[in-house]
Amino acid sequence: MNTVQFALNQELLEAAKRCDLIRVEELLRQGADPLGSFDVNHQNEHILGELFCFSADDEKLADRMPTLLRLFFAHGMDIAAGNIPGDEEDYINPLWDLAFVSNESGLKILQVLLEHGLDCLSAENLVEHIFVDMEICDGCNVDDKWWVERWSCSLKMVMLVASYPHILENSTYIADCISLAENDAARLSVFRNWRNFTCQIDLSTCDNIPHGLRNATVRITDAETGELIWRMAV
Repeated sequence: MNTVQFALNQELLEAAKRCDLIRVEELLRQGADPLGSFDVNHQNEHILGELFCFSADDEKLADRMPTLLRLFFAHGMDIAAGNIPGDEEDYINPLWDLAFVSNESGLKILQVLLEHGLDCLSAENLVEHIFVDMEICDGCNVDDKWWVERWSCSLKMVMLVASYPHILENSTYIADCISLAENDAARLSVFRNWRNFTCQIDLSTCDNIPHGLRNATVRITDAETGELIWRMAV
């Protein structure tokens, strides 16, 4: 990548972090690449993944990410193209980093991505990161409100992904993760409305506390009626 492209990408990252939408659009028109590298010494680090990481701690940025994403898509961003610099073995999918935004902002960001045709491989990267972190989270404290809210949002992200047919029909991995064969697939559409259900983690089946949630059971219920609508294992 030439120095001009690096400079454009670096400016794009900084403008996006400032939520300067006018400057972001100017840079996109000039050829800045939201999937491109911004660090000449670490070319497998990419703007979109970096923005997801910053969004985990920056509420303003997290709130504006859906708008930024729509701008990126309008200027041709194609996550599936894998046009991130670096060797294939060093490739890091941007959706891996979205798992860090384990709150309602993360859900809104994910919905925009899915509505723009998020590819199956990227969706699998996100789901894998969520389940890996749940399995190995050291020192789990299930009485901590923050901990409960974090993993509830993460599980809602998984179910949101699964509610999009173009993903689930092409991913046996995600189908297995959500225990599709043991549940009623006709219910999947309800998971587009994440405020309408709650996720509860049953630790009685877990065999890895306090070092993770391996084999814990997730019960998803209707937020209003308490009806069990989905059950799966972590």
